[in-house]
Amino acid sequence: MSADDTTALPDQPLYLTVADELDLLIAQGQLAAGERLPSVRELSQRRRLSATTALAALRALERRGVVEARPQSGYYVRQRPRRLPEPATSRPPAAAKPVTVSSIAARLLAASNDPDIIGFGAAIPEADWYPVATLQRHAAQAARRHSQMIGEYSPFFGLPALRHQIARRYAELGVAVDEDEVVITNGCMEALNLALRTVAAPGAVIAVESPTYYGLLQLIESQGMKALEIPTHARDGLSVDALAAALAGPEGAQIRACVVTPAFANPLGSLMPERARQALVRLCERHRVALIEDDIYGELDFAGQRPIPVRHWDRSGSVLLCGSFSKSLAPGARIGWLLAGRHRDAVRMRKFTTSAGTALIYQHALSDYLRTQAYARHLARLRRLCANNVARYADAVEQHFPAGTRVSRPAGGFVLWVELPRGTDTLALYERALFRRINFAPGPLFSASGRYRHCLRLNCGRQWTPEVAAALQALGRLVETG
Repeated sequence: MSADDTTALPDQPLYLTVADELDLLIAQGQLAAGERLPSVRELSQRRRLSATTALAALRALERRGVVEARPQSGYYVRQRPRRLPEPATSRPPAAAKPVTVSSIAARLLAASNDPDIIGFGAAIPEADWYPVATLQRHAAQAARRHSQMIGEYSPFFGLPALRHQIARRYAELGVAVDEDEVVITNGCMEALNLALRTVAAPGAVIAVESPTYYGLLQLIESQGMKALEIPTHARDGLSVDALAAALAGPEGAQIRACVVTPAFANPLGSLMPERARQALVRLCERHRVALIEDDIYGELDFAGQRPIPVRHWDRSGSVLLCGSFSKSLAPGARIGWLLAGRHRDAVRMRKFTTSAGTALIYQHALSDYLRTQAYARHLARLRRLCANNVARYADAVEQHFPAGTRVSRPAGGFVLWVELPRGTDTLALYERALFRRINFAPGPLFSASGRYRHCLRLNCGRQWTPEVAAALQALGRLVETG
């Protein structure tokens, strides 16, 4: 097993990894306030640790203020202050809007590429959260095996071996996928682009979550379409009842597609209940509205219980499922996919005229990697890292941000949605924070109608360090001082 596949972070002592795992159980409520933690002996035996390592882990939690030591009794979970409330269900305007978010997004992305800025803006995790060295070895082996690869065109719709692996993984979730409908794309953004162009034309109305990912809004903007924002809850996701009302309303006939991220939507981190996912499929089928599912965060469930994609309940082949390895395995490879269903031929033609294929070397590397057991080990580690960081960032918001703040409580992914007291202007706050070399994503980026000016999204993908802790504290002070 390579260093990439171990459970500890590089250069992080084992006792801190154990402390992080216990900290997460406490943050999730699995160890309640006042509950006794395992003794040093119990912890040593359960996790096969030395007594020294077990004691160091417990003392690290004590230093964090998470637990307290009671003489002759052991360590107990400390009473924590009341958690901040979640954001309420959004209330976007009822009319569809042209999209104009590109100028704000361009500034955010430029700042995110500056290594001197503490980057809470773009949803990009740490590079060493991924098995980089292992994937590089697979890529090098693929280059040796296929020495003429760089002089050849790739299969237009993707390497068959990779398409097979993707279809197999969905089959394990109970989702029937024909390998012929899998189209390999340049990341999830190309998959979403192809899906939108296949089912809608300029001028069409696209129903979206509110707030929703600004990259999707930019795609809608670039294609001359309009976005209709649907009320969405930070925990349960898009309101199917609100979508049904919109479809029955005056603009219902113009709605050509609904784009939704059922599992850990960006920026809310919401997870649609299964019953809602089934109802969404039936509603779209009844109104003959294309359903585009963004499944990019599906693998990042903190509890390791991979949510079943909406595509599972599709019986007509009308759901277009978009996914990618960009968040779960290899951000730099830019390998995504589109399960095209009955739209296969139309999607294939648009893929050919858009990019005519996707680079082969990483397709080979990923298909080889997926044939091993390493992906399961990597996902277990990645989920733990995401969960630990989200819990720590949320604690920092609770500790340093002003009264009246609300924060999402995602069960997966690595972003937080923070609703600040009314009257806060996150566009003005962004300028002040950037002057102090701190970056975040202002709320209006996530709305076609410019809403959520008092909200922001935090990327929790930066490893927790004293610099990160200080930056969050400073950001809280900037909010407090207006």
